[in-house]
Amino acid sequence: MIVGVVKEQKAGEGRVGVTPANVKKLVDAGADVLVEKDAGIGSGFSNDDYQKMNGKIVSHAEAWKADLIIKVKEPDAEEYQYFRPNQIIWGFQHLASAPETVAQMIRSGVTAIGGETIVKDGKLELLAPMSAIAGRRSVIMGTYYLEAQHQGEGILLCGTPEVPAGKVVILGGGNAAVNAATLALDMGCRVQILEIKQDRLDWLKEHFAGRNYEGIISNAENIAKYIKDADLFISTILIPGARPPKLVTESMVKSMKPGSVIVDVAIDQGGTVATIDKPTTIEDPVFVKDNIIHYAVPNQPGAVPRTATLALASGNISYLLEIVKNGLEKAMKEDPALASGINIYQGEVTNKGLAKSLNYEFTEID
Repeated sequence: MIVGVVKEQKAGEGRVGVTPANVKKLVDAGADVLVEKDAGIGSGFSNDDYQKMNGKIVSHAEAWKADLIIKVKEPDAEEYQYFRPNQIIWGFQHLASAPETVAQMIRSGVTAIGGETIVKDGKLELLAPMSAIAGRRSVIMGTYYLEAQHQGEGILLCGTPEVPAGKVVILGGGNAAVNAATLALDMGCRVQILEIKQDRLDWLKEHFAGRNYEGIISNAENIAKYIKDADLFISTILIPGARPPKLVTESMVKSMKPGSVIVDVAIDQGGTVATIDKPTTIEDPVFVKDNIIHYAVPNQPGAVPRTATLALASGNISYLLEIVKNGLEKAMKEDPALASGINIYQGEVTNKGLAKSLNYEFTEID
């Protein structure tokens, strides 16, 4: 099998799908690995690093000729020209917010595997480390943009010995939320998490016992109530494969304190905040609307590419090796977790959430 490691095109994105050490593992498994020139530069890996592991340095177009394309994010529009039948494209696809990409994939008959929908033992195994990074960065970015030079409130979120720390309100109680809350609590902030599942609230209460934390059942009334006092509001809602609803209305945003900050971690799937109609970028991450600073970067981990790539590559290599050694069909029959990641199979939509979000016919992968 020919494997292509493609350099990311998204603005500010420095991650790469595999490390040089993992290229060696793929080569040892029998793959010919084509690495696009400078694909790993943003993560601190040189072309020589890949060549020493028997990767072949090629152009962007040459890398796309491979049978298995390894990316980090979904393909850009200029890459649609490289799609071909039976080609496998691996990455964090988030296709529910990319209808044109889906249309092109269906038309071309490609297979798209989304790392964000791979479920193992009930957990989003590959998404977890990226969610952890995004959750922690949400607090860091919120702290930064609360400063006056960014039109923020002009507060130090962590406070001082004389001045109380600010309040962080988090929508959703998953992995990103836990990581955001952990950092915010470590900074001395008051943290409130709005979560729809009572059993998860019970777990969070025990996990954060003895800290300045409060768990609240999530509904429209409570979101409207608690968002008003937030210095930093972080939305972390994720529905694997599907586009989430706009749970935070414009009137809720307008009720917030002027200069407070919203970070929508779920923007790569379409987001949950009504006042965010499109993503921002790492290079131009915020905009101000209704006197509220909105941070809507869909690839937050791409801003810390070294850390993110090492975490990503340690998780995806086992699945990539399964595909290289056994072929996709055999690999997905033997591994239900891998099968759960297949969003599109040879032009057929095989993820129920994606099919529902974009009104496509759903086909069972089996």
